[in-house]
Amino acid sequence: MIMGNSFYPNFKFMTRFYLVSLALLAFACNNPLKSNNNSANATGFEKDVETHTNSKLYELPSELEEISGISFINNDVVLAIQDEEGILYQYDLKQRKITSEFKFGEEDDYEDLVRIGNDVYVVISNGTIIRIKDFQAKSPQVEKFKTSLGKKNDIEGICYDAPNSRLLLSDKESAKDDDKKNIYAFNLNTMTLADEPVYTIDIDIIETYFKGDALVETSKKFLKMLGNKNIDKVFVPSAITINPKNNHLYVLSAINKIIAELTPDGKIVNMISIEGQNHQQPEGIAFAGDGKLYVSNEAGKNGRANIIELEHAN
Repeated sequence: MIMGNSFYPNFKFMTRFYLVSLALLAFACNNPLKSNNNSANATGFEKDVETHTNSKLYELPSELEEISGISFINNDVVLAIQDEEGILYQYDLKQRKITSEFKFGEEDDYEDLVRIGNDVYVVISNGTIIRIKDFQAKSPQVEKFKTSLGKKNDIEGICYDAPNSRLLLSDKESAKDDDKKNIYAFNLNTMTLADEPVYTIDIDIIETYFKGDALVETSKKFLKMLGNKNIDKVFVPSAITINPKNNHLYVLSAINKIIAELTPDGKIVNMISIEGQNHQQPEGIAFAGDGKLYVSNEAGKNGRANIIELEHAN
């Protein structure tokens, strides 16, 4: 007789395995971030998701294998940092090589940077801001500014909001609400952080805009029920920048390789999908002075780190 005490645990295991297999099969056959042409009615968006293809590819040397942020000096020269070493690199796009290095700190978790005139600001994941004053001088000054943010926020992005004379800092993890991603303001006149976020990105809105078909949504519910927390990782900011032509904020997500475009008052007006095998892990985003948009990627398992110019309406 088959029935016995050990049957029920095995039955539960096989049921669980079967459901997971079904869910994974559904994901393999469908894109959970499939654009929904009717999403404008549901979310108020006026545009479908744009897909930006690559215009130019710049493969990077091994020193920048873990490139984590970019900012431009001019149309041809990029400032870059990498995750672990406190080194500021200058990379010439025309010469396709590193032309300068400056060690500004010890090993840490450096996430992004932005140039403002002769100064460069670097953000660490714990919310600490480093200012490299007069970065092209023989002996630049390095200062640190501790903020009220911490490791729990996992700060990934920094950019310059010129009209408001402030830095913007984007978090990867919200300490209060998993369904929100926050952006904080650091006042450059007082060198202090505002208590409350100045932008809040609602993940539910982004998820609705990318609604999948019924089978995929059912599979997502199965995975969620079975304890797969990653299913909620629809949009996780990895870098931010501001378009100087209209002051719109561009928020890059390495997960699902998408960019949310926000107006200065925080409204999402566009979603951009970046595609291609060279986008292994998009971790940096910046506009050059001529209005061209660039994304940097850490090296993947089978590739090299790179900087990619996107086809973008300047």
